[in-house]
Amino acid sequence: MSQNRYEVLGKIADGGLGSVFKAYDRNLRREVALKRVRAESPEMADRQADQLFEEARTLSTLQHPHIVTIFDVGKDDEGAYIVMELLKGETLEDTIGRGALNEHDFRELVTQSLEGMIAAHASGLIHLDIKPQNFMFIWLPSGKFQVKILDFGLAKLTSQPAVQEMDDDGAIMGSIYFMSPEQFERSPVDARTDMYALGCVFYYALTQHYPFQGETGPEVMASHMYHSMIPLSQLRPDLPAFIHQWVEWLMARLPDHRPESAVQAFEYFKLGEFPAAPEPVQEEEPVAQQAYDEAQPDAPPVAVPQHPSAPRIVRPGSATGPLRPTGPRPTRPVPTVTTRGIPTVRPPGSASQALAHKPTPKPLVRPINIAAASAPKHLKAKKSVPAWLIVGIPAAALLVFGAVKFMQMQKQAAREARLATLAQMDQPLGTLMDVQMLIQLLDEPDSSERAGQVLGKLQGVDSEDQLLVNALSTATNPWTRKSLANAIAQRGVRDAVTGLLKQLSASKEPDVRIATWNALGRSGDVGDLPDILSYLTKTTADELHSAEQADISAAHKENDADRRTAPVLKTYLAKSGTDDVQAALLRILGRLGGKDGLKELTKALKDPNVKVRNAAVVALGEWTNGIALPDLVALLPGEKAVGTRSHLINSIGKLAVQSDDIPQADIAQALITAYGTTKDNHEQQQIITSLGFVADPAAATFLQQLGGKDPKRKQQADAAAKAVNDSLAHAVTVAGNTTLDAGTAQLTPGPLIKSGGVISTWLGLNDLVGWLVKVE
Repeated sequence: MSQNRYEVLGKIADGGLGSVFKAYDRNLRREVALKRVRAESPEMADRQADQLFEEARTLSTLQHPHIVTIFDVGKDDEGAYIVMELLKGETLEDTIGRGALNEHDFRELVTQSLEGMIAAHASGLIHLDIKPQNFMFIWLPSGKFQVKILDFGLAKLTSQPAVQEMDDDGAIMGSIYFMSPEQFERSPVDARTDMYALGCVFYYALTQHYPFQGETGPEVMASHMYHSMIPLSQLRPDLPAFIHQWVEWLMARLPDHRPESAVQAFEYFKLGEFPAAPEPVQEEEPVAQQAYDEAQPDAPPVAVPQHPSAPRIVRPGSATGPLRPTGPRPTRPVPTVTTRGIPTVRPPGSASQALAHKPTPKPLVRPINIAAASAPKHLKAKKSVPAWLIVGIPAAALLVFGAVKFMQMQKQAAREARLATLAQMDQPLGTLMDVQMLIQLLDEPDSSERAGQVLGKLQGVDSEDQLLVNALSTATNPWTRKSLANAIAQRGVRDAVTGLLKQLSASKEPDVRIATWNALGRSGDVGDLPDILSYLTKTTADELHSAEQADISAAHKENDADRRTAPVLKTYLAKSGTDDVQAALLRILGRLGGKDGLKELTKALKDPNVKVRNAAVVALGEWTNGIALPDLVALLPGEKAVGTRSHLINSIGKLAVQSDDIPQADIAQALITAYGTTKDNHEQQQIITSLGFVADPAAATFLQQLGGKDPKRKQQADAAAKAVNDSLAHAVTVAGNTTLDAGTAQLTPGPLIKSGGVISTWLGLNDLVGWLVKVE
């Protein structure tokens, strides 16, 4: 029974079919991963148990270094389970979340994953759920990484093409971004189905984008079925052409046009060449791309620039490592724009030939009456308007109108294609023509928002900021003004402040005004504060928060706290706004600092107006140190307003961990005093929690005594006392040059490990290491 041998330590992951837990094997004294399936009925439980046992028996025969190892399988009171090796690393999805792979690491990923797939396919096992989450990266002591393929729960054991099994509702299980067209068509699947999914994974690893995209499930399916994707060469022009072609070979629309096996795919990858391609199927160039090529023949190539400052992924705990991503962070996938029409997909090499083929246009032939043209003048008929011309004038006008309309449609298609291409790039590189085109698209409701987003991050055009300022002065549509404000905010255009203030004065649409406030905060500085604040005093309650944040952002560009506070103080002391405005000004003072600001906030604690008093309490809770803690504690006993008391308790808790140069003993005493003036269970719980962060013996003593005399508080008080004592035990006394040892570090919960004076498995930004330092 699993309860006797395996002790569950915690949950690792949840999925649609079940859960994976971290467990301890008491017999072999090692940590393992324990997988259980989720069943809604006894019949389903039995069926899933059989499937789980079949998966275990199949995988146990593989014993391959790039496939997760199975240790045990069984059934207990909770149902069927399978025991596997516990892999300590991260998934490919997590790795790519920090940057796309470079060529070296990509080749290593291909080599290891294909070796694993070759072993699986040799056993007759088709995975059918290849996706980035099912590849685990394990870091080895040598500094290299090892790839492990996970989760064969949807796998099928067969040596011949077979129809994939469906669930009770007739649905096929799998990840829609990596499923092959034959899976959507309910056609037979085989090893080539896994090759398609692998190609999609490799494309994702190189670009951080899914190859086949859409806003909804049906759109993604249609993208697969019609093979609508942006060529890999456009997104990663830095890679050899062979890699572009090889990855797209794996993703071919038809199974017959893919590698027939993982072995064949691997052999050609190692050789860097392909078999002879069959006769290509003629395919028309996508209308949008063709129109763009003709309308803008000098347009720059659509390529993602590779930044020298691109992030690198290194082995946790080391300064360097084999994983060196070259791309920026991921963005939300957007629908693909390159449409390849009917799904006629060929092996590598033929696509470029077909797209390069353009039918030769037929010459325009005008019929000429040779006899009439050569007849003597005296024999020629009298000149008159021919009947065909009378009939043809309207037809010609119609043709001209149609031609003009067609040219307009071509131009629009070209603009939309270029917009979509630029929007796909994280750091688009454009031209002056691109900027002018994007500014025109701001006036079109359907494309305005996306054009503004691209303008906000476009690079390579020195005059773009001035063009945006000029456009701001002439914009008339609300959606244009909003998109312009968003683009200006993204770029922080300093010269746009005057135009933004005029827009704020003229606009009545709430979303335009909020976007304008945001732009003012990003573009303005402390010198603009008096003008910006004058609009804050007239703003509505709905947009007051946006105005408040704009003032804070603009003021923070000044490093001196007193200088950046001065305009806000002047506006506050003028008392020219409503109570809501006065409260907003106090909150701004709390975020800016400065001794004069602190003085006014302390005075406002005694203001009879509840709004003003609450704002002062909240503002002091945002102060950079705990200097205001005694004032807040002193206010607590006499405060009767429930809302203000709640703000007081929250601010006291915040300041307790923002001590800076305030002694821990003083903070402990202030919190103990505050506990004596609490009025309900919620207030007491919050103060106890705050005391748990104070590294002072008096705090531990108070909490221990509280736990002894108040049974309702015992559990929380004892836990807080333990936290205080643990902090004191790890405190490091600093005198002169002191080395902080890993053994005394305090780690966040998670995968971080202290061993042999080294902190390892440092995988993400949320993994934190800290030391409690006592300065003599």
